[in-house]
Amino acid sequence: MKNTFLRMGLLIVAALLLSLPVIFFFYPVRNAGIPVIFLVALILFGLFYAALPFLDEIKHWTKGKKVSLFIFLPLFSVLTAFSIRSEQHFLMDNHWFVIAGVFLGMSAAIALLVIVLIRLLLMVPAKVGERKTSAWKILLYSLPIVMTTTLMFIAFFPGAMTPDSLQQWEQSKTQEFTNWHPVMFTWTIMGLTQIWDSPGIIVLFQMLLFALVIGYMGYVMERFRVHKAIIWGVLIFFAIMPVNAVYAIIIWKDVIYSISLLFFTLLLVVIVKTGGEEMRKWTFVALFLLGSFVLVFFRHNGFPVFVISMIAVLIMYRHMWKRLLPLFLAVIILHEVVTGPVFTALEIVDSDPQEALSIPTQQIANIVVSDGDMTDDQRKYVDNLMALELWEEKYNPYAVDPIKFSWGDYDRWVIYNDWPLYFKTWGSLVVQNPGLAIEAFLDETSIVWQMTMPEDYKMNRFVTNIYLGNEFGLVNTIIAPDLKQFSLDYLQVDTPAEEYIWRPAVYTFFAVLLIYVAYLRNNWRVWLLLLPVALNTAAVMAAIPAQDFRYLFGNSLFFYAAIFIALLSFRQEKGRDAV
Repeated sequence: MKNTFLRMGLLIVAALLLSLPVIFFFYPVRNAGIPVIFLVALILFGLFYAALPFLDEIKHWTKGKKVSLFIFLPLFSVLTAFSIRSEQHFLMDNHWFVIAGVFLGMSAAIALLVIVLIRLLLMVPAKVGERKTSAWKILLYSLPIVMTTTLMFIAFFPGAMTPDSLQQWEQSKTQEFTNWHPVMFTWTIMGLTQIWDSPGIIVLFQMLLFALVIGYMGYVMERFRVHKAIIWGVLIFFAIMPVNAVYAIIIWKDVIYSISLLFFTLLLVVIVKTGGEEMRKWTFVALFLLGSFVLVFFRHNGFPVFVISMIAVLIMYRHMWKRLLPLFLAVIILHEVVTGPVFTALEIVDSDPQEALSIPTQQIANIVVSDGDMTDDQRKYVDNLMALELWEEKYNPYAVDPIKFSWGDYDRWVIYNDWPLYFKTWGSLVVQNPGLAIEAFLDETSIVWQMTMPEDYKMNRFVTNIYLGNEFGLVNTIIAPDLKQFSLDYLQVDTPAEEYIWRPAVYTFFAVLLIYVAYLRNNWRVWLLLLPVALNTAAVMAAIPAQDFRYLFGNSLFFYAAIFIALLSFRQEKGRDAV
């Protein structure tokens, strides 16, 4: 009894002490009243109390998983704290020791929350093996997303298009193709508009793909014995989320690509869960080839995502190489043939190399604007790219487009005529100004890693109309005025809570945590299932041009799959690991 009272007393003291840095992380602590401190301390006490049994539970873990927790927990918690921090003007004028204490205190509170979430998820039983499930369940599980996307389609008929969409629409009409946006999507538009010459047919195609892949996710999880109540709960929640409801009706290559990224990941789940036995079925092989085809052809970074992911699969499951290697090579050969001889024969113009230079451009710009350390030769080179006095006018810390699309001012041929000199100049500027270079990188990639929206930030979330004044005369038709107004109100972002729905980093961090839980429940092989979306995130981070949610739409889709993956047992009926 004495030990119990002592433990409770220590928990109360710990909760009170931790409540101060937690409050100060978000709000001036001097302005926080006693009720606020008491409430935060009460929540922290509850987390401490819920986490206590975890200390006994981890004693039964393997040594490897214990070590992983001591690495994962502090790293994940510190990165999460860094991701959710705001400008914190109220904190920054304090002594560095206070700032560090607040940051570490918040990291400790996040670690506490993570421990509780891990414990709760591991308490959900995961059944081994699989149950016989009818493929017709795919249609049944697709119903929630079909309903919400259909309502959006009616509300914003025949869909939404931006200048990017209209550029591909124009190519489908003129048949003068460029690969700036993947030409395979342009060809898809060409084919579909032979059925119905309207953006609506493209939207219906996207809605169909969306419904089938989400239905397939539900089918796979029922087959692998996830409780039906959980499946329906996740799929209904998925369907009513504004992000998913509206993206199906926006004509972007990123939508189909993101759907294919989810589908490819689900196929990897099936491979890992069945130990590769599913590869014996011709239906699965056909699905795998189809999913891989869309992945590699509907966005430029899809090909490296596929190649690296499949190399990892071949290494992990090398005993299956006779089944995997032919599929791997078939997709690679098809990609090389299409993007090589076929593109050449059709005289398809390649994409602008400038698309890959977003980060270097922003780093150079920030160094110029911030009056960084530059030699006379470097200054002359940058001036040749664009007049020095224009850099400050054109520089937006979060988007390279104002510079990149300054056609009359920004001379990209300075780069193209001497690539080595460009990279030499950029590299030396970064070395001379590491702080400014890192600042520019973090600003430009903030949509990837930052959950909290910066104060001076403009984010492109979604559109609901066809770009006005387009040369094709494409316009939206109001079919149901009340439904349109309701949908606009539903999509409106008015509160900080709603802003988090549109921050890809939120989904990324939660997905990583969920896959870690899957690892704790199973073994290290489940990290393979995170690889495709991780590679896609890295590719976007390396060349992101603007703060558009669509670039990382795949991360939000993967989050829902990760919920299910965290609840799966990748063990066979006899208790051995699935391989």
